Amino acid sequence: MSLLYDDPATGSCGVPGWFVRTHGVLPRPMREDPGEDVPWSMPIILNIPKPDRPDRTELLEAAATAVVACCLDDRAGDAESPYARALGQWYGARIRKIARRARNVQWDRVQDLPGVTASVGGASARALTPGPVGGEDVVVAKLQIGGTDLPKPDSPAREAGDDGVPTIWVDADLGMTVGKAAAQVGHGSMLLAGVMDVGAAWEWARAGFPLRVREVPRAQLPTGGDVAVVVRDAGFTEIAPGAATVAVTGGRYRT
Repeated sequence: MSLLYDDPATGSCGVPGWFVRTHGVLPRPMREDPGEDVPWSMPIILNIPKPDRPDRTELLEAAATAVVACCLDDRAGDAESPYARALGQWYGARIRKIARRARNVQWDRVQDLPGVTASVGGASARALTPGPVGGEDVVVAKLQIGGTDLPKPDSPAREAGDDGVPTIWVDADLGMTVGKAAAQVGHGSMLLAGVMDVGAAWEWARAGFPLRVREVPRAQLPTGGDVAVVVRDAGFTEIAPGAATVAVTGGRYRT
């Protein structure tokens, strides 16, 4: 994915001022439940055409990349913009993400809605700015939430590699659908950016938010000091409340 950061105004350590502001409002783990009356969610649109369905791992990596790039896009640096206001409203509520599938003309139409598209290999996903559940744009509301899944990788424990790229480890024992897993890895990438210091987050952004998703048996999930973020599900769909769905290791981008 190509990301352009051309704001000439810089903050501390050469980080653009808009990025400092945008990073500073990211949600952090273990927030208090705000108990809002009208829930807000970020739509994650997964491009799943019928003839050539994407690789599941690549699609999850595209979804995770799209989410963090949407949150740290330069449009979020203008506090008065509709883009930034939508994110701010969502950050002040319970953080939800809802994945939907699209194909062909449906996929083309969502490109006109505010958000960021990421592509990994032959897979693409688009994270849109959040809005109230039930109040989605008509283009989004028509998209199916469930009904399509993708085969899990033949080798779920593929090596993470030693290139320092952050890895989002998914608990394969939970048997999550691709849509549910896309929401969880999106939580993971966003929260990882939030716990990074702003310099590390800027370095990650300038590199295009490289990351890796690995679905592994629960016994193989990383633990201890290498883990920067653990995502626990709120229990709205598929998973019991409080279940740890993913663990994220930050690689060379220090938190």
